[in-house]
Parts: sequence; structure tokens; C-alpha cells
Amino acid sequence: MELCLKKEKNVSEEVKDFPDYETGNTYVYLDLKRETNLFVAFSVGKWNQTTCDEFYELIAKRTQQPTYKQKIGFCTDCNKQNLPAITKNFHKDSVQYSQVVKEKEGPIITGTHPRQVLGAMPFSGISIAHVDGLCSKLRARAGFFVRKTRNFAKKRRLIPTVLQVWQLNHNFIEAENGETPAMKERMATKIWGWNDVFVLRLPLTI
Repeated sequence: MELCLKKEKNVSEEVKDFPDYETGNTYVYLDLKRETNLFVAFSVGKWNQTTCDEFYELIAKRTQQPTYKQKIGFCTDCNKQNLPAITKNFHKDSVQYSQVVKEKEGPIITGTHPRQVLGAMPFSGISIAHVDGLCSKLRARAGFFVRKTRNFAKKRRLIPTVLQVWQLNHNFIEAENGETPAMKERMATKIWGWNDVFVLRLPLTI
């Protein structure tokens, strides 16, 4: 997604040396747990190794540490930043990591095929369709996530704020078949409403 000051191609190399510069393109890394649809984590920044490392570090903090017998699984596209970020934050023997390889003719995607990278994830389980669905949902509900739009974010720091609210709504408020992702993960016992988020009941003492 583009920020308002300049397009990436018009940003000088001197400015790019600053990791928090606001101009140019900004990317969002998303983690969605396929089994429960829990929106686990996100990271906002440049499409570089630093942002990707921060993303997997956050996932590691929010999930139970895997073991050789209880491995964690990741499916991604072919972004080369994922593998070093995964092995930096998780022991490679406790990870099953696979990629969905997109076949292209120029800019047009003509097909996909799965590829095992670490471990032996079943080929039938290698998919990023659930994440693509989340991205489509984001683009439909927040204008500045659309690739070509006038509703872009004026400041990169506003994007995490929107995502935090959206993450809360997705995990705790929006239910499918009477259950939210948080209920499936046993993080909540009921479907929340916005009153549960913003209203705190205090006991009355006399």
C-alpha cells in the first residue's frame, strides 16, 4: 500500500537508510491460524528482513514454543525473507515450513504448486488460501488496504492502530456458526460485543 508523501520509486536512497521513514510503500505481514481462524499477529513496515524478523519474533511470543514432537507449521508464498526469519525465532527441527509457488507469465498468475522447505508437511495441507481470504476481507473493509485507491493512510503509524481494532473484532466479536476464533482457542467463553471492550463494570461500595 502507498503512503501519501511519495511513491517508492521516487524515494531517495539517503531517506531509505532510515528504518522508520514514512515515504514510499508499506507492507503488512499477517499470521492467521488455519485451524481456528485466529488472527495471531501482524507487522507493518518495509518489505525487508527487519520487518519479517520482527513479525516471526512476535509470533514466537504469542504461541506455545514447539518441540520436535509438537511442531509448528507455516505456509507462505515464496518471499525469501521467511526462511531466515523462521529459523532465527524457532529451531528448524521443530518447524514444518512449506511454500505456495506461484507460476507467472509476466504479471499474470497462471497456476500454483506446493513446495516443502522444512519438515514434511503433507502436500494436501499446503495452502495460503485462508490468508488470501483475510487480505480480501481487509481490502473490502478498510479503503487504504486496496492496492489502487485514494483512501490511503496518511501516516504509516496509523496502519497498526486500524489493524489492532480489526484484529480484536475478528478474533472476539465476529462469529461463525456461533463461535469466534477466540472461543475456539478457549481465550473467551462467549461472543463479545463492543460494550465488553469499552465498558468496565466497577463494584459499588458504600
